[in-house]
Amino acid sequence: MGDNLRRHNRDRATTGTGAEDAVSLDGSPADTEVIDPVASAPRRRRVWPWVVGGAVGLIGGAAAVAGILGATLAVQAVEVRDDLLAAKATLGRLGSLVEAKDEAGLQAAADDVSERTARAAQTVQSPLWQTAADIPVVGANIDAVSRVTRAVDILVRDALPPGMQMIADLDIKKLALEGGGFDLQPLQQAQASIPVVSQAFTAAKAETDGIQSDQLMDAVAGPVSEIRDVIDRTAPTLDVVNRYLPTLLSMAGGEGSKTYLIIFQNNAEIRATGGNPAASIIMKVDQGKFELLDQASSATFYEEGTAGEQFSDIPGDTLALYPSTFARYSQDYTMTPNFPTTVQLFQDLWTRTNGERFDGVISIDPVVLSHMLAVAGPVDVAGEQITSENAVKLLLSDAYERFPNGADSDRFFSEVSRAVFSHLTSGKWDPAKMLDALTQSAGEQRLLLSFTDEAAQRLSTELGLDGALRSDNTTATQVGTYLNDYSVGKLEYHLAQSVAATCDASARTITTTTTLTNSIPDSIKSKYTLGARNGRFGLPSTSMMLDVVFFAPPGGQIVSTDPATSEESGFDRSGSQNGNSGLSRLVVVPQGGSRTVSSTVKLPDGPLGPLQLRHTPTASDTPVTVDPSCDALFAPAG
Repeated sequence: MGDNLRRHNRDRATTGTGAEDAVSLDGSPADTEVIDPVASAPRRRRVWPWVVGGAVGLIGGAAAVAGILGATLAVQAVEVRDDLLAAKATLGRLGSLVEAKDEAGLQAAADDVSERTARAAQTVQSPLWQTAADIPVVGANIDAVSRVTRAVDILVRDALPPGMQMIADLDIKKLALEGGGFDLQPLQQAQASIPVVSQAFTAAKAETDGIQSDQLMDAVAGPVSEIRDVIDRTAPTLDVVNRYLPTLLSMAGGEGSKTYLIIFQNNAEIRATGGNPAASIIMKVDQGKFELLDQASSATFYEEGTAGEQFSDIPGDTLALYPSTFARYSQDYTMTPNFPTTVQLFQDLWTRTNGERFDGVISIDPVVLSHMLAVAGPVDVAGEQITSENAVKLLLSDAYERFPNGADSDRFFSEVSRAVFSHLTSGKWDPAKMLDALTQSAGEQRLLLSFTDEAAQRLSTELGLDGALRSDNTTATQVGTYLNDYSVGKLEYHLAQSVAATCDASARTITTTTTLTNSIPDSIKSKYTLGARNGRFGLPSTSMMLDVVFFAPPGGQIVSTDPATSEESGFDRSGSQNGNSGLSRLVVVPQGGSRTVSSTVKLPDGPLGPLQLRHTPTASDTPVTVDPSCDALFAPAG
């Protein structure tokens, strides 16, 4: 789930990239990007240092074969190299000029860069270079130099001017609204520039697509690959931004207020998509301004008399996979790995409780909050400073030891929710870094989104944030192992897991193995943490009773599981959801012990989309490894 958002993370138009996103001089981590303010490469690659520096390297490769092509070509290669080096130096000054708001200096710098890259592009389009490009092997390298130079010229000529304007307009200090939120007007104005930048990258991609990579010398092949990777990744991202910016603005209340339910999944009491969603807030956004309307917990529905009843029409094959409480109590709505089902349950519950219907439902967990606080900085709550380093432990473990009375812990969580909401919606943080934090959360399967608006939901699906079990294997082949707490406690803060997959291509099977480790210390005494149900089964209250749910992709079948049956009688279940067949097994992980569970799935015939190995996000990172034996079965990830 997150590959697409990594691509979307390069968008700077929608987040208000400021002067801190200036162009890198030497590719060092301290330098940032300015030429492409609406898109940056994954892993925070800087587009322009790679493009310009790579092109300079290619010019050096051309000069190396100048003896074959003649002295004139060599002289021109040096001229092109000098122009690109000078352009690179000028680009390095753009960041300081933007920060100083030196419009005259910015215009002069842009004119200089455009003049130099245009001259270099004109040179490589001359008959001499075109003739050299026809020479076998050598010609492929000269052609690559020419194409990269033309691509750089296109981007500088067509993407730089509107990009500079957006940098000036989308200043985070200007965008942040008093009381929380963002001014949408500059973003609305940016809609006119984004298609221009997108078209520039499309044209640049058309140039680099013609490069014959298999004939390039090593010195040329590496830089060319990097440049093509940047352009190939950025062009589709800009296309997404171009298509969906109006939708994003609408989601932010640009066309009227929107109301969203945000649920917090408590990984300490684990559920398939994270944890017990007992706490939630209701948020309104209107013209970019955020407002916290209300807070709720599972106790809310007991007080309103709607807890314990099922209000959603859920197929019997789906209900058969989960405990009887699944569709009747809100704290169990996340037992399914299919987030749209969770959303349906919450929407119907709120409609029955108070008539509320939300424009969207957003799911996060304390780990997401920690990633966001790493960008926004710490927040003070009731004399406690919550930071990115202590947020997860404080909210999922320490709070239960500190507040043994349920009313006190509920009051603490309510105060934390309000303070963190106000802090994060203030807008006083680097939007590029915040997108990185959300990208990381998405990659860890911790951020899920659902919207009633069809365009917004399409965007969520395209970005891989909808959390849905796929009904076919076209875009992805999903294989999953999910965990649900049965102990009724907060034991799973102390749970660690790792996931590995191996395949037998000839048998068309995939085996997924999950290793679970219980590291709860003896110091934990809170009755809220220790397993309330364990005594019924003669188990210590520190043992984790986990309902493990295995899913095969549509058309596939689970042929075996380990354990073959549940470790306690009466817990084996089978069923299907969205055409995905599933089985559940109860396992017990004792204090200080580890348990390995696995399933082998027979895959359906026919082509299979890229493998998506899904799992439950725990309070800590989950290492995932896929053996190369699976490469032959699944299409490569796009």
